[in-house]
Amino acid sequence: MIRRPRRRHLLALACFGSVLLAAGILRPLNAADQTSSAWVLIGIGDSLTHGTMDVVVNAINTANAYLQRVRNSLVQRIPIAFSQPFLDESGDRESPFHVPTNLAVSGEDSFSIEGLAYYKRAGTPTSLISEDLLADKLLPRQFADLHDKVLYPVNVLARQPVSQMESAEWLLTQGMPSAGLDHALIVYWLGNNDSSTAALGEGGSNPMFLPLPVDQLTPVLPGLSTLLKFGEALGLLSFEPYTASAIDRNLTLLADFVDQQTRNLTRIVNAAGAIERHIFVLTLPYYSAVGYLFDSEDLEYYLKKVNPAYSVPPTFKRVAPPGEPITDPLQGDRISLLTFGMMYALLDSGFSVSFVNGVLEQNGQQRDGMVLSEAEVAGIMSRTDGFNATLKAVAASVGPHVHVVDIGPHLSDVLTGEIDLVIGGRQIGRKWIRGNAFSFDGVHPGYTGQAFVANYVLEHVSTVLGVDAPLADLAAVMETDPYIDRDGDGWAAGPNYQNAGIGEVLFLFKDPDDTNPAAQVVLPEDVWEQIARALLGEVVGLSPAMRAEAERLGLVAR
Repeated sequence: MIRRPRRRHLLALACFGSVLLAAGILRPLNAADQTSSAWVLIGIGDSLTHGTMDVVVNAINTANAYLQRVRNSLVQRIPIAFSQPFLDESGDRESPFHVPTNLAVSGEDSFSIEGLAYYKRAGTPTSLISEDLLADKLLPRQFADLHDKVLYPVNVLARQPVSQMESAEWLLTQGMPSAGLDHALIVYWLGNNDSSTAALGEGGSNPMFLPLPVDQLTPVLPGLSTLLKFGEALGLLSFEPYTASAIDRNLTLLADFVDQQTRNLTRIVNAAGAIERHIFVLTLPYYSAVGYLFDSEDLEYYLKKVNPAYSVPPTFKRVAPPGEPITDPLQGDRISLLTFGMMYALLDSGFSVSFVNGVLEQNGQQRDGMVLSEAEVAGIMSRTDGFNATLKAVAASVGPHVHVVDIGPHLSDVLTGEIDLVIGGRQIGRKWIRGNAFSFDGVHPGYTGQAFVANYVLEHVSTVLGVDAPLADLAAVMETDPYIDRDGDGWAAGPNYQNAGIGEVLFLFKDPDDTNPAAQVVLPEDVWEQIARALLGEVVGLSPAMRAEAERLGLVAR
């Protein structure tokens, strides 16, 4: 059923918005320190534009992400109005009454930008409007999700619940004109999450996919394993994300992508109307080229640190013979970073190589559901090629002020070594931490990777606007990047903030001394308690039945 806002709720938004405006609490776009020729920088997209690292959004990460760097450079040449919806380390909005212009929301795909849960990933017959994809709260203390935290108070000013798309339309049609601003620079990077669930093995609903080896976790997490199997029996969870059917379910159909991207970009162009605007559409990199996906060499490099006798089983397709360099990093089988973390902790807890390799094979056969095969990688890459062709075609069809920034293939070529990139004497590549490109989650770039993206975007923006915006000194950025493997031992020190959920598991792998390669990661004695707490937070809220079962098992308080 499609949710439609109740009239009473719309009236409440309208009245309350008027009260806040009259009291001077709401802060619409403020052009007091700008001229009418100032450009409003608007970000539309997902976690990359939002500013996510380590699967968490906070002001530290957002301030070091690419869009903030684009603004910091452009403002040295032209007046720029830009507002970030910064979140503090607790996940609360720092200045909730200021209207944001970076509207990107972590996790957004081509459909959720309009408030739609895509039917295939949602497990429903059709794509439906979801309250979780709209900002609809009257006050910050009521915020329930990222859409509330990022898009507020646009919903109050617009007097209706808003999606990211509707927030962009309000900015262009009401927010900017009311502030006397008529120049819009829009960065649009959307479509990565139309393939991410398929490639990463995490996400979706009915069921939600998690790449967890539940059988191997039973000896160390008996209660949690029982809960996970309970969720699987209810159809709420799946621990086999890399079957052909699961991958197909989580990949957006190309025809659907064409229709939705055409609709999205047409709405943005139409909303801009007579405003002088330039819309920069960024293409998509291969998710199969991110550090999150571990190949045979990755596994043996790290797991031999725990047990020197470790080797991947013969059923796990190698990309090169043991000890030899990888010649084609897009070939070979993969497993997820989360799966690797469980294997590492199991080996560290004294389990045998054969037991741990049960994650990868069973009865002499590869465990298809836990392993992203080489053929499956190729299929996801092919779909991404189709997505990129679509973005280019739609951008060319909707108007002369829409420009393609073909960053996706460029990033993929850098990560896979097709383009040789050395910064500060360090090779940049796809390897998790060792490649010096990613944050701990292996998906989102670290500071240096974000600056690299910013420079690529700035070069295109500068050409279109006829300005010479300064580019970031990547070597200087690298000096303060907490995700750089400075002593070459495969680990990094990481940032100085606390993490929760899956991010808490990632932070177990922080380098205790990144100046000393002999100082290796040491997992804490309560490692399984920490892992259980992190995983429990991911699944206990899936349904009242899951909560009740977790209470029965004594995993959460009644």
